[in-house]
Formats: sequence, C-alpha cells, structure tokens
Amino acid sequence: MQTETNPQVIFRFSRPSGAPARKPSPAMTHALQLFSEADEMKVFVANARVQHRQVLVQVFHSTDGCPMLIHTTATPKGGRK
Repeated sequence: MQTETNPQVIFRFSRPSGAPARKPSPAMTHALQLFSEADEMKVFVANARVQHRQVLVQVFHSTDGCPMLIHTTATPKGGRK
C-alpha cells in the first residue's frame, strides 16, 4: 500500500504463518498515513529520496491481528513490494 500524499512511503503488513489475512482497518490506515507525514519521518524520507530509495513501513501482526511491531527501512525504488 502506498500513501497518496507521499509516494516515497510504502506500507507492508506481515502476519505469522497460519494466521488469517486481514485488511487493515480505516483507522490503522489513517494512523500510518499520519505517521508517514510526521515531522520525525521527514528527515528519514528526505534522506531516502536523496539515495533514490523509498521508505518501507512494515507492520507485523500477532496471530490475533493486533499490530505488535512497526519497522521502518529504506529500500531501493521498485524493489520489494
């Protein structure tokens, strides 16, 4: 999932094997979009842009669907989706 306001930021949702796939709620989607636009993320996104990279925000869920870890990294553009 890419944000409409910032195409430099991509979201990916991961779950344990065997756990049912769940679509993120509108509230989670909105919260992550705000996270990607936060002042604290602007420097990270700007540095990724200079390096011709995108920011990947990966959300890891527990088996019951609760988010338990959010990991950010810069990946090559057009890389992992």
